[in-house]
Amino acid sequence: MRIVRAGLPDVAGLRKFIEVSHEGCLAAKGLPPSPAPTVADAVLSKLQVHEEEELFDGKRWAKYEVYRAVGADAASQCKLMVFHSRSVQIEVTCESSIEGTGATLTELMDPQSGPAPKPDLQERKGGSPECDAPREAHDITGLPTADAGQGTQCVWNNDLVARTAGVKAGGDPGSYDMCLYSKRPFYYVKGHGRPVVLKSRSDDRSQTGAYLPTFVGQIAGFGNVKLVSIADGAGISAERFSRAAAENFLRQPMKTAIGGQ
Repeated sequence: MRIVRAGLPDVAGLRKFIEVSHEGCLAAKGLPPSPAPTVADAVLSKLQVHEEEELFDGKRWAKYEVYRAVGADAASQCKLMVFHSRSVQIEVTCESSIEGTGATLTELMDPQSGPAPKPDLQERKGGSPECDAPREAHDITGLPTADAGQGTQCVWNNDLVARTAGVKAGGDPGSYDMCLYSKRPFYYVKGHGRPVVLKSRSDDRSQTGAYLPTFVGQIAGFGNVKLVSIADGAGISAERFSRAAAENFLRQPMKTAIGGQ
């Protein structure tokens, strides 16, 4: 099974961030003040500030994730660029794992910082303690369903948690919630159950504490992702679960021209 999700920005907030980033870059470079370059709303509104590709194939699982922001690039005289912060997780569930991270958006966009750190990739043996535990029962019968797009339905995880706790479903969604694939809300290998998320929602105000306040334009898309595509039952190349695939993903450009994400 292959699932792709993406989040889009708040355009007004993103435009404000561009202005702040451009002003800060000019000051750091000792350049005279000037208006930030204008980017059309149609371009900004389509920028996927959060993109996730998740792969499930028996024991094998992988998630390729990108966070993006638009801002001034100190290395190119404060030209506006799209910055990409990547991470990857690959597992043979309950046996081994590969985790890789690239530079954060803060590291990439800080005009005072030096060259971005090289991607860090680590391999580990062993699995979660859950692997040896009994599988949990997840009864979603009768829970409210939501349209996830692409002809699929999902159930909100907080409703499932509420039922387990003996509380009525459909209450306050809280600061964050994820909508699970109604056909298979969890993907199990032994006792390890991984949620199969089709979309998520968050209270943007609750997220600002986790990021720099100036990232408010991106935060709308960081926690609110929607289903782009789902292929349930389609085969997946074994290469997608390899160290080489992780390395190639992390080696992709960390900044690109606007419109060329």
